[in-house]
Amino acid sequence: MRIAVVDDRPDVRDGRAFWLLRAGHEVDTYAFDEALAATEPWPAYDRIVLDGRDDGSSPAGFGAAAVPDRFVGPRVAAHIRAVCAGLDPVPAPVIILVSIHSRDHPELSWRCQEAGVDFAYDFREVATAQTFVAVVETPGAGGGEVPPVQWSDLGLEGAPDVRGALTELETSPAAGALLSGGAVGTPYQRRALRERLGRLLRVRTPPSPSDRDRLAHESELRPVVRRLLGLRADD
Repeated sequence: MRIAVVDDRPDVRDGRAFWLLRAGHEVDTYAFDEALAATEPWPAYDRIVLDGRDDGSSPAGFGAAAVPDRFVGPRVAAHIRAVCAGLDPVPAPVIILVSIHSRDHPELSWRCQEAGVDFAYDFREVATAQTFVAVVETPGAGGGEVPPVQWSDLGLEGAPDVRGALTELETSPAAGALLSGGAVGTPYQRRALRERLGRLLRVRTPPSPSDRDRLAHESELRPVVRRLLGLRADD
């Protein structure tokens, strides 16, 4: 099989590529930025193995607003599916996410589902050459289902439109105010962003004192958005 390995850490990329090469496969490796820039190779792969999270010293910024995002794996998966969707017939390489956060971070799980990830494994489940090669060659034989999400536990009314929310963030002058506080953007821009994100993310808000529906406050949206971006406290 022809396989791509995408990871932000060169040692991980090289180690997994070595295991697959030794098993007789053809392997190419990519850093996250290389994978997002590439277009032509993706339809040719049988399997694509992705890391889920960028754990570098600072997250990459996306869009005009340079929105920081550590969950780059789902962005790569969505990019690959978009490239393949433009072809006839549409190729369908199997995309496998390997991340320590695949089981304990529901926001990453949902972003993977939206992006077209087929299987997800905790890296501890595939920490040896034998287990890793086995799930790449026969994904799903040993589990790997992308976990379901209980949205009520996250303060949401239902499944959010994460892609739509990220697009709004990446094009809004008020994104910095929502993510980190401060007076960024005009009051109108900040209110418009709150309105759109509240609708797209389906954030559950208590009614106003007059028992009317109200916009989600920035303080209510901020933790939801930061979790969806996988941001650390110091990002």
